[in-house]
Amino acid sequence: MASTNSSLPKGWPALVLFGDSITEGIWHYDSGYSLGAALTEKFSRRIQVLERGFSGYNSSNARVIVDDVIPPAGGAIDLKLLLVFFGANDAVLPPNQQVISNEQAEKGVIAVSQHVDIEEYKDHLRAIAQHKHVKDHGAKVILVTPPPICEHKILPWKDRRSAVAKQYAEAAISVAEETGVEVLKLWQVFMEAAGWKEGEPLLGEIGVPKSEKLGELLSDGLHLTPKGYKLYFDSLMKLLEDKLPEIYNYERIFPNWGEAPRYQKPDN
Repeated sequence: MASTNSSLPKGWPALVLFGDSITEGIWHYDSGYSLGAALTEKFSRRIQVLERGFSGYNSSNARVIVDDVIPPAGGAIDLKLLLVFFGANDAVLPPNQQVISNEQAEKGVIAVSQHVDIEEYKDHLRAIAQHKHVKDHGAKVILVTPPPICEHKILPWKDRRSAVAKQYAEAAISVAEETGVEVLKLWQVFMEAAGWKEGEPLLGEIGVPKSEKLGELLSDGLHLTPKGYKLYFDSLMKLLEDKLPEIYNYERIFPNWGEAPRYQKPDN
């Protein structure tokens, strides 16, 4: 039965997606699919969906602004769930490992990097997952691992590696296990959808035949296609249903119209 609450003593229940350009892109409505719209429909009249995506940001950038992204408890927002989705930019190769072609060098291209060392990355994830504001809200946290990289599609920019993305995905999983929060193993979800099995040559690597199935999930070798976002949504819903049913089944916070109180004109 739906709740008959007629007030919000702790603020409006909220789900915050905190991440980089992949999160910023949840409202793209390509090919008839938008992750942001799908989440909003799922939680309509239950939990508001707040996108806090910052293109190009890594976990170090995120740690600086987390105080502003996650407001203190007791305000207009009652944070129920925080998705932390960083690592794709952290995993960029450091400048001294990047390859600049002669043609790029002639055009003045220099090696720049969003790279964050893997141990530092883990430290930033810990800090965000265990942030005071998050704890004060009593919010649940899900760390989302960075997705795979398809080197075949990301060329000619040679600053990302499939194997390195795997390492950062594993690092995110280890932080989730250490801190006791949930983890959405998006790297694994995508790779399994592409037909990859542990121990096989790593799909996405330039020396491994190009995977059409993996390519269907990654538009440019890094960002998600509509099909990729749909897989993200489906895997998130399965995790919520299995691990956080109190979020997945969150009740409406105001009664249905037939039970809703109506304004009563004051007597005086």
